[in-house]
Amino acid sequence: MIKERGQILPLIIVAVGVVLFTTLFIISGSQIYYQNASYAADSERATALAEAGIDKAIASLNKTGGSYNGESETNLGDGSFSVKITSIDTAVKIIESTGYIPNKSKPKVKRTIKIESSTGVGISFNYGIQVGEGGLQFDHGNSVVGSIYSNGSITSNQNNSVSGDVWVAGGPQATPDQETDCSGANCQDFIFGKSVSGENRLDVAQSFRPSSTNALNKISLKIKKFGNPPNVTVRILKDDNGKPDKNNVLTTGTLYSNLVSTSYSLIEVTFSSTPTLNAETTYWIMIDTSSDNTNYWSWQNDLAQSYTRGQPKWSPNWNTGNPTWNSISGDLSFKTIMGGATTSVSSTHTLNVGGDVHANTIQNLAIGRDAYYKTIINTTVGRTSYPNSDDPPPKVFPISDANINDWKAQAQATTLSTPVCGSSWGPGKYTGSVTGLNGCILTIKNPIWITGNFTGVNNNVFRLDSSFGATSGLIIVDGTVDFQNNNKVEGTGQGSSILMILSTYDSRTDNIPAIVIKNNGNTGVFYAGRGIIEPGSNNQFKELTAWGIRLVANSTLTYETGLSSVLFSSGPTGSYSLVKGTYQVK
Repeated sequence: MIKERGQILPLIIVAVGVVLFTTLFIISGSQIYYQNASYAADSERATALAEAGIDKAIASLNKTGGSYNGESETNLGDGSFSVKITSIDTAVKIIESTGYIPNKSKPKVKRTIKIESSTGVGISFNYGIQVGEGGLQFDHGNSVVGSIYSNGSITSNQNNSVSGDVWVAGGPQATPDQETDCSGANCQDFIFGKSVSGENRLDVAQSFRPSSTNALNKISLKIKKFGNPPNVTVRILKDDNGKPDKNNVLTTGTLYSNLVSTSYSLIEVTFSSTPTLNAETTYWIMIDTSSDNTNYWSWQNDLAQSYTRGQPKWSPNWNTGNPTWNSISGDLSFKTIMGGATTSVSSTHTLNVGGDVHANTIQNLAIGRDAYYKTIINTTVGRTSYPNSDDPPPKVFPISDANINDWKAQAQATTLSTPVCGSSWGPGKYTGSVTGLNGCILTIKNPIWITGNFTGVNNNVFRLDSSFGATSGLIIVDGTVDFQNNNKVEGTGQGSSILMILSTYDSRTDNIPAIVIKNNGNTGVFYAGRGIIEPGSNNQFKELTAWGIRLVANSTLTYETGLSSVLFSSGPTGSYSLVKGTYQVK
């Protein structure tokens, strides 16, 4: 028995050792797990603190007009954050924010977030080609990889194709049906979108009476902004005994804040549909906002009350049970454009369209998907036809006169000398014409304003300086643009960055093209809001926008989806915001 007890003792010792080892292992594992979990939680808190610093920095930049310089340490919750600001140029700043747990002097965990912030103007190019009332002409052998939206008719010759959708809006009248403006001391601000002297002016409206019965094509409002208010809804309503009828909204549109400046300019608004308005009948243009004492609007008001076919009013809430509408002394400046000529998309030989087609009249097309029309001739439809469809409404161009004026104002501050090949050029204003560039590489700093013409012969490269990162830039030309062969217009190569050539030349009266691009190897993004673009042959483009476009032969336009959210790195009207694609965690 004694011997057996002696044999059992080692077994007990081994068993106890196993239990103790297992227990210690579990405790150790729990401690490691706890430490890892605690570190992970602290890392999340440090990241949140760094993001709070980014939010604080952007808000402070906007509040101070860009003079905020960061902060060494700010306590928040269980930790703190510091912010460092580095200016790249007048519009772009690098924000670097670090979060600390528990503090900066003895951090257990820290995380740093770095972003680019810009006051730039956000522009959306939503179509491979966007055309105004001047319409689009295809000659032969052209390919559009993307969609087309035209406010004027489209004509085609042979061997042309569009991979996406084609939209042709109903044509407008040449002159406004109704308009009113003011001059001198009679022009005053009517502030809304905030409380003014105890008046909660959130909704403002101007009535008018059309002189003819026709579809409402679009309107223009003479307006400016304070700060950076969000986009707002514009409605056309019927009249209810001298006030807007909340139960009779005819159509709605959007006033895009990025198109509006801090000084007055006419801003176009188009609508989701084009309702027919009756002559000598009262209708209302109404803007619906929310209250914000920092970001709000002003509509130019004519104290002389020279417009006799309507009146302005404001309301704290247009959509209550029985809204109150208060009279305004004056007339708010606006224009209404009514419908005009019938538009069409037609071809002498079959035009191949991969997507849908929306137009009043369709002729000689092969449509891959659906067709929406009033008249169709000699056309095949891949899926469903929708006869008696309403004409598409027009679209607002992605850049306004207010945007262009702001860019020019920024460029005005610096006078540029003649560009030298192989060097940097800009930002600034060049008085006169830039001609004869041949085989040049120019690094462009944004923005550049050329008051004359811009001529590039052959083999030039115009590239936005790499310091602009994922943002974009432009060269504004008051005269015409003439490029010969193999001229490249490029962004920085980062994100959706582009360099755009924009001509303000007006082709509507003399039919002279604003931008002419010859043959072979030209690339880029080109814009002529009042002009005609002739993009030549055997070229590759990302996007074209113009009042009128004439595609000659064998050119390809390949739309890039990133162009739907381009941020130009300059523009005094913009507020500081994150540049897409620049968020980094260290």
